[in-house]
Amino acid sequence: MAAPGPRRGLSRRVMIEAMFFAVAVLAAVYLLLPAFRRSPLREADPRTSLELARDTALRAIKDLDLDWATGKMSEDDYRDLRATQEAEAAAIMRQLAALERQE
Repeated sequence: MAAPGPRRGLSRRVMIEAMFFAVAVLAAVYLLLPAFRRSPLREADPRTSLELARDTALRAIKDLDLDWATGKMSEDDYRDLRATQEAEAAAIMRQLAALERQE
């Protein structure tokens, strides 16, 4: 059997390079497609946002209590920070109550 001619080897190489190029293009499209998709933004539910803020404020108060009980902060700092957190939690709870009355 005769060895493949230079033309046959060249066409095989071109075909292999074309297949690699095609695979690379397909991979790039697959990886980049999600970046160009537009997904609709969901509006945040006000109740859920307020409930999350309330839980966060209450957790912060518990953390302050623990820090004070373990001696990590002075009593003056504890009182100031706790008063601030209590006011924030109360404001959030008032907003939640107003929202519930509207519904």
